[in-house]
Amino acid sequence: MTRKILFLSFSLLLLISCGKSEINYTNQADNQQRYNSQIFQNAIVSEDVRYGANVTLSGAATGLSMDIYQPENDTEINRPLIVLAHGGSYTSGDKKDLSELAAFLAKAGYVVASINYRLLDVTPTQLDFKKVVINSVADMKASVRYFTKDAATTNLYKTDSTKVFIGGYSAGAITALHTAYVNNESELTTIGGQTFVDYVNSKGGLEGMSGNENYSSDIKGVINISGALFNSNFINSSEASLYSYHGTDDLVVPFLQGNVNGTGIIADGSGILHPYAKSIGLTSKLNTVQDGKHDAFVNCNSCSVEIRTFLFSLLQ
Repeated sequence: MTRKILFLSFSLLLLISCGKSEINYTNQADNQQRYNSQIFQNAIVSEDVRYGANVTLSGAATGLSMDIYQPENDTEINRPLIVLAHGGSYTSGDKKDLSELAAFLAKAGYVVASINYRLLDVTPTQLDFKKVVINSVADMKASVRYFTKDAATTNLYKTDSTKVFIGGYSAGAITALHTAYVNNESELTTIGGQTFVDYVNSKGGLEGMSGNENYSSDIKGVINISGALFNSNFINSSEASLYSYHGTDDLVVPFLQGNVNGTGIIADGSGILHPYAKSIGLTSKLNTVQDGKHDAFVNCNSCSVEIRTFLFSLLQ
């Protein structure tokens, strides 16, 4: 009986020790598994966090909010940040649309923000489509600055402002690509001429006026899922690294060069962006889905892991 009690006590002590060891393991910032595997069981979500405000194309004032995903019981104080934007042709969609990807990445140790941004609320001309893209860029930059500001002040979310990634699906990917690679007035002129340049300048320039002014919106990498950039030549070798996922039979956003969603706007898809980025020495990876449609990502079981692997490679 005494030997049995001793055995049970030893077993209980062993379980407690293992439990403690596992908790320490998941919280070691320099552990090689962190950011490259699912070392946390759960992600906690802070919903409807306001990161800024602005006005829509119709002139309506609107608040800008996001959901923030963090690994549960994490003690790391210097974590990479990922900002994601949903799809929906700039007419619909919601920050919850990317909740599965956001939670997946948070369980690897990242802080992930899924944002809402300004959508079309007018009957759009071609120029309006260009304006709504640059408006969404201003919103995404404001969301990045929200965390840069937080890191410099209250440090509530414990992010590393030198390790910021942005991305999205469809319209959200278009937003992320233009956030990363449209960086001067010459590129704005290429997109829409002087009228477009004047519009952007009247709205606070490339940084916009969606909030958190005077903080950095610098980024390290872009996740492009079925997106396009107005011109591949906007990319230069000193800018953010690029991961792309795109189906070759995408009829909404072209894999190569073509008309984006019937707007009459001709842009370069992932099949052009990736080889151009590689040719100028930028780190870039493309997952090409042969005969894949616009929603190919929805049915991809390995894509979340591939995105996580790519981001991890940029942290080394």
